[in-house]
Amino acid sequence: MTTIRDLRSLTSSLSYRLTGILLALGLAGCAGMGGGTPNPVVGTWTTQISTPQGEIAQTITFNADMSGTVSMTLPEPRNIPFTYESVDGQSISFDLVVEIQFQDTTFKFTGNVDGDVITGQYDSDLGTVMVTGTRI
Repeated sequence: MTTIRDLRSLTSSLSYRLTGILLALGLAGCAGMGGGTPNPVVGTWTTQISTPQGEIAQTITFNADMSGTVSMTLPEPRNIPFTYESVDGQSISFDLVVEIQFQDTTFKFTGNVDGDVITGQYDSDLGTVMVTGTRI
């Protein structure tokens, strides 16, 4: 015959086990958040594009959620959002779609980050231009 004392003991034992399981799950969840290597490209970069017509200044912002924005003033002020596809070690790539003379042109950026320096290039149907810059 089960007594009240036995039921209390069983309830207490189950309560401790459940608390232990919840604590373990909570700690496991915390261990998976933010404990990895930081993304080396996150931040804002001031860059120069080398073109046959001269240098073009732009600012590239990389966010931790893999989104970003390229801001430039030539040929007209614009902010172009993008999603960067990969960060492999210090390598980065993303696509920009820019309207030029009422036609969308895709520029594929590939480059590398070394500390506070970024180098790379934009490739498009219009050719290749080199990009260099530093973290702000």
